[in-house]
Amino acid sequence: MSVPVSSAPFASLSASSSVVPALRARGLSAARDDGSVLYDDLSLVLHDGPSGLVGANGVGKSTLLRQLSDGARAGTVEVAGGQQLLTQHPGPLPPRVVDLLGLGARFDALRRLLAGHGDADDAACVDDDWALETRLADAFAALGFQDLTPTSDPGLLSGGQCQQLRLLAASWCDARVLLLDEPSTFLDSDASASWCRQFLQRAGAVLVVTHDPVWLRAMPRLVELRADGLQWMDGGLDAWRAARDATRRQTEDALAQARIDRARAQRAVGRERQRLDQRQARGQRMRETSNQSPLLLDHAKGNAERHAGRARGALAQRLADGDTAVRDAFAATDATPAPAFVDAAVALPVARRVMRFDGAHPVAGAPAQALTWDACGPVRIGLVGRNGSGKTTLLRALRGETTLASGTVEVCVPVQALDQMLANLPDAMPALDWLADRMQAGATDVPATRLALLGLTGARARQPLALLSGGERMRVAIAAAAWAQPAAPLLLLDEPASHLDLDSVDALVALLRGWPGALVVVSHDPAVLDALALTHRLHLDVDRLHLDTVDS
Repeated sequence: MSVPVSSAPFASLSASSSVVPALRARGLSAARDDGSVLYDDLSLVLHDGPSGLVGANGVGKSTLLRQLSDGARAGTVEVAGGQQLLTQHPGPLPPRVVDLLGLGARFDALRRLLAGHGDADDAACVDDDWALETRLADAFAALGFQDLTPTSDPGLLSGGQCQQLRLLAASWCDARVLLLDEPSTFLDSDASASWCRQFLQRAGAVLVVTHDPVWLRAMPRLVELRADGLQWMDGGLDAWRAARDATRRQTEDALAQARIDRARAQRAVGRERQRLDQRQARGQRMRETSNQSPLLLDHAKGNAERHAGRARGALAQRLADGDTAVRDAFAATDATPAPAFVDAAVALPVARRVMRFDGAHPVAGAPAQALTWDACGPVRIGLVGRNGSGKTTLLRALRGETTLASGTVEVCVPVQALDQMLANLPDAMPALDWLADRMQAGATDVPATRLALLGLTGARARQPLALLSGGERMRVAIAAAAWAQPAAPLLLLDEPASHLDLDSVDALVALLRGWPGALVVVSHDPAVLDALALTHRLHLDVDRLHLDTVDS
């Protein structure tokens, strides 16, 4: 697929624009709905060229982009040459493709002028873009949308196709500053890589919020949003991961040293306590054999006991300090235990039939290659295909929500699905209470143990779901999938890594690798699929559905 390069007559930038920063923001502040601070007194300067904005889920990346685009209530934002924001959640689809591109008014004005009943306002709206229809047709052809017209209904397109049209509109924008929030959402790998190259070559400043490794590796510089502000780094994802890994090694070394110091202190304290015991025993024997008055002996005994008490208190404090140092060092490592699915009713015997495909294809009525196959046991299937090939339709058929264009698919076990936004999680409900409800548990002790097995413990498990990170919310959702009643051993996941920060993706992979049931995963990230220990891959095209067995 080739991405159409901007051919709009208005898409040009002044050669002198690079002298002045494209965007300068000062004193930006933002808070969550509960009043907790996201960031405070934040400053940012953007020059021409692409940059990636990274950070943990919930740290405020999308909020920052909205502030830069809409103007900050607290602080100032100065832009030289205009700006445009591509949002992560664009809202309801308009009735026509040309409206999705933001060109509906111009298209209608051109149509009226060409029909001979336009007016001066229509001419002003069209400006010099008299070749708009030709430009649109060329762009659709370049994207591979052969049957698409400006008046087509975007509701009939796949999520990836709609996202490509939004990116097309952004690429034609004449603003100097372009803010992109998760631009690769719903895109297949080829489309994602192609659009990434397009925006890397764009004139002006491009700030991209993304967790897509393809985009992050291509970025010449990254800026990380953290609780203590922004930190710039030259290089892309590999440089960021190298720095992160170095920090982790430092924290792990600090934890190891804290444990060594604690063990050394424990041995030293043991020796000191033994000396105190021996000293007290000698003093007691001396008092018993001494010829002094009882008053003097009692006074000496009191002095000895007070001294020993102070010494033992100091030794106990030394031990407590060692324990505190180890706890603090462990907390700094952000270590998460490997997930364990104990007593999960979703485990499947090898011979249990899970799905049956018979001449199946989701969108082709007469496919060149259909699928006939019985899937048995804890199969782990990766479903891949280009945008518009029918992946979402196939998942809907597995959920029993629609039929296939060709053949049938029968699901032989209870099924459950997790969408990429985890929309079924109630934001206001504490994670532990929600899981207890799904497990039909009368108390929270067992659900608390289950969450701990997946790495969510203590106070975090009692937080409202809205306050948890993307990775923590995914742990709660997977816990419900594993231990909810009634059990449903077939898990369907549609782009589960989308919108997750890089550490949360690692946590998700660990969870899914340990899943004891069967699963079907749609993902455009080859690294995620490669890490899931798949047993099979389903390759879907508009007229083919092909199965590959993955070697262990």
